[in-house]
Amino acid sequence: MSEDDTDMLGPDGHGSSSRVDRDRRAPRFSWTPAYETTFFRSLCASVQLGLRENSSFKAEAWERAAQALQERHGAYPAKSHLINKSDNARKRFRLWRGLREDPEFVYNPVSKTVTATEDAWKAHIE
Repeated sequence: MSEDDTDMLGPDGHGSSSRVDRDRRAPRFSWTPAYETTFFRSLCASVQLGLRENSSFKAEAWERAAQALQERHGAYPAKSHLINKSDNARKRFRLWRGLREDPEFVYNPVSKTVTATEDAWKAHIE
């Protein structure tokens, strides 16, 4: 066993769990606007095909989205990247929708921003 090998061992003499977890993660994936467009269009098509169950997508929908990214862009995201992107988009949409539905907030389609008074923002944040 080399010195490099012993550096990776934890206090119990086995591999460090944080090192193992880090090694199991998929390589980093960077989303571009074109990737996002392809991805979300694929998910919309999957909804039309009935590949959504309750509030999540069936495995085939994720496979179709990955395949679309591969075919159109040569991009190879892991399934976890696709699920995280979808989950984060859903969270952001809910936040945005909450602002749009609040009468204190006004959407400006020219600037594509939601505006409100300082008091409305303070009340919303609290």
